[in-house]
Amino acid sequence: MKIATTILGLAALAIAQFNYDDWRAPAEGDLRGPCPALNALANHGFLPRDGRNISQAALLNATAAVNLSAEVTIGLFLAALKTSSDPVSGAFTLQDLKKHNIIEHDGSLSRADVGTPGAGDQEFNHDVFSEFKSFFGGAMQISLPLAAAARWGRIKSAHKSNPHFVYGPVQRFNSYAETAVYFSVLLDPATGTVPLDWLEVFFCEERLPAREGWHTPTPISGLGAASVILQLSMATDEKNADLVLPPTKRGFSGFTHTGEIVL
Repeated sequence: MKIATTILGLAALAIAQFNYDDWRAPAEGDLRGPCPALNALANHGFLPRDGRNISQAALLNATAAVNLSAEVTIGLFLAALKTSSDPVSGAFTLQDLKKHNIIEHDGSLSRADVGTPGAGDQEFNHDVFSEFKSFFGGAMQISLPLAAAARWGRIKSAHKSNPHFVYGPVQRFNSYAETAVYFSVLLDPATGTVPLDWLEVFFCEERLPAREGWHTPTPISGLGAASVILQLSMATDEKNADLVLPPTKRGFSGFTHTGEIVL
């Protein structure tokens, strides 16, 4: 009993070191990327506020603020390092994450696809986010099936409007993972859902909604994240034929929703 109490005390102390009230909008020259979660961590000062020189240690320290496990964080860091303009340094910037089809992908929940009208510099896009929210059907509490429907709705919409749309295995995984992350981080344990107002703060302001009543979630492990991804996929009417691969030297691009080859 003593050991359990000590462990709980240490966990509470670790969470207490984070000041969720010290949020600041990016200053001129600060770098931000296409990931609302990492942008929010920088806006709170858990990551470097300038968005530069993000090492594995810096990322581990920052993601502790949302109780993301070391295993998940290290996986994220290794993926992010692939985008780095200077990978030998062992660090990346938030701007590096804008490189297309590494982590960033078509069918985002809050950004227009690269090369399409409104894409800009991959900053937050109100029209895209409004469309994403429309798939909730007016619900104020977002259940996991609603989160799955909204993710899939954005993928289908982007596929329809973007002639260069890509949705291969990597993009599909990243799409599911980003929904699993926001759902796990923002989940209200009292209801088992994500309050819409928390979601809006997270995406629109890139801020953790502590003022609105959000509290640090229970630890998000690799197994836990995988479980949420599995539940999202089971709630989605998606088939392998829905994959849209990038063009190859032979000119093969992928399949349409009916299974026809796209050249």
